[in-house]
Amino acid sequence: MPQAHVLEAIHREITRLPNYAQLSFLDLSCGEGELISRLRAAGAKVRGTHYREDDYIIASRSRLSGISVDTGVDLSGRLPYQDASFDCVTLSEVLEHLPNHFVVVAEVARVLKPGGYFVFTTPNVFRFHSRLKFCFTGTHKLIRRRIGWDLQPDDLYAYHINPVDFPLFHGLLHARGFDLQRLGMTKWKPLHCEWILLYPLIYFACWLGIDRGRSNPPEFHAGERDLFRFLVSPALLASEQLLVVAQKRV
Repeated sequence: MPQAHVLEAIHREITRLPNYAQLSFLDLSCGEGELISRLRAAGAKVRGTHYREDDYIIASRSRLSGISVDTGVDLSGRLPYQDASFDCVTLSEVLEHLPNHFVVVAEVARVLKPGGYFVFTTPNVFRFHSRLKFCFTGTHKLIRRRIGWDLQPDDLYAYHINPVDFPLFHGLLHARGFDLQRLGMTKWKPLHCEWILLYPLIYFACWLGIDRGRSNPPEFHAGERDLFRFLVSPALLASEQLLVVAQKRV
């Protein structure tokens, strides 16, 4: 279930989509329906999914009244929808719970119409203080990253078992026919403002990290430049959550 600031941020990004109230939405692992109930109230056609009926995170179903919600949908497998069925697919605070990101991105691409949008949020392990923590400790700043020693494998989905590797995900989106349109901001902490002093160093390090191998095709170099643009963006460096808006190529 997304926190209030995450819900507001992803809703804000969706309302920026052209004619968003006329789109059809699929909210994967929709929780209590916080997002799709808002979209339905605006006139959009919505549908949601749940993984388990007894999911610990679903405390109230009041917002889901009258909304089509498909249960037993495992995001590690094929989605129960036809190709090109939706204008927009959303995932809010879900990806970090999945053991495999490749399958769900492929399925999102399949069920989206050409020109459709994929909008998701997930904890941002590439923000300033997470990068710094990883530099010195080898672990990212992420809640409950290593919980699992006392849990059965089937219950691990309830925790942050697989944080999104942004550079890998950037390439994965491209491979599945998406263009990353923009990164949004969910919340930033004023306490971390002093880390802006590190920005020139981070910018230079990311620039040095661009793969400039001469044998690579032009498309590869364009992808490296696009990745660099996002790696040094304020949203990736400061936002508590990674908020991505990607569009499926026509």
